[in-house]
Amino acid sequence: MKQTMPFIFLLLSVFLSACATEQNHYDPIEPVNRVTDKFNDTVDRITLKPAAQGYTAVVPKPLRTAVSNFFDNVTYPNTILNDFLQGKGEQGFSDLGRLLVNSTLGVAGLFDVAAPMGLDKHDEDFGQTLATWGVGKSAYVVYPLLGPNSLRKTPDFVTATATDPLFWGGLIWAPYITIPVAVIKYVDQRARLLDASNMRDELALDPYVFTREAWHQNRRFHIYDGHPPARQNLEDDDWQEEDFDSEPSTSKNSTSVHTLHSKVTPIADKQKEDTDQNRAHISRPYIINLSSHHSKTEALVQQERFMKRGIVSEIHPAHAFNSTWYRLRSNTPISIQDSHQKLKYFQQLAGLKHAWLDNK
Repeated sequence: MKQTMPFIFLLLSVFLSACATEQNHYDPIEPVNRVTDKFNDTVDRITLKPAAQGYTAVVPKPLRTAVSNFFDNVTYPNTILNDFLQGKGEQGFSDLGRLLVNSTLGVAGLFDVAAPMGLDKHDEDFGQTLATWGVGKSAYVVYPLLGPNSLRKTPDFVTATATDPLFWGGLIWAPYITIPVAVIKYVDQRARLLDASNMRDELALDPYVFTREAWHQNRRFHIYDGHPPARQNLEDDDWQEEDFDSEPSTSKNSTSVHTLHSKVTPIADKQKEDTDQNRAHISRPYIINLSSHHSKTEALVQQERFMKRGIVSEIHPAHAFNSTWYRLRSNTPISIQDSHQKLKYFQQLAGLKHAWLDNK
């Protein structure tokens, strides 16, 4: 039975991944997720967040770090298991050594003495393992009390629990031991997220969308071990050649075509053509780019900051150098006659000195 369990999880995830499509951004049950997210947020504001704020205010940083180290270490067997399930044998043995060193020399994991020894910390789970096995991205789901997740990552609840010594110890130890330990564990986890949740709340963004996008980007980062591949360019990205300050094309074909065209075009016609091109260039609508960001979440944060300063902008994805960037740009096209004055105005504002002009 134990041998068949991974295959059951694999088939389950493959089946459930079909529930989500690009059209719904892998969030087919968004109305339900929003209700659950609202419930979780209410519970959090009443219980965990005040407890985490008090914990952060009272407990010194070194002691909080030791507590975090302890819980990271005690749950590290799940990372080691998934190292080997993903075929990362060398990393698996390294992480096993890290666990042994911190559990002994690090006093039950309170101190991370393995890192200075070159045994770096990794973060692997069964959701990442399923992704390695070829299971596609699945639907986003928000679980009551547990928060953001996906159907592909859901089976990790089983492996994380099965490899958690505190879970098995809870079957033996008395409740007056297990309950306080569990409370400290969740308060510590919530304290680590205080800065992120405070930023989300202060920026007055849509909390649900902000959390969902941040969660997806974090998952993508971990699945590809910090080196996610470039997204496919599925639409016209309007990325202009001048954005790269690149040299004009010097390919053989382009040169010969240009030379041939110059030979057969009369001088008068050439001058007229240049004049027409200049007029088209002048009448063409332009747009001012304000900033560029690696992720959509960063762009959303900056967009809200611009809004507070009275600057209305829109987010525009652009693709270059095998990466996807998210531009924040003014939402009103302007003529070339007005563009330089407007651009100069933006560049004089704090934080916008690198704004640039682009074709609409």
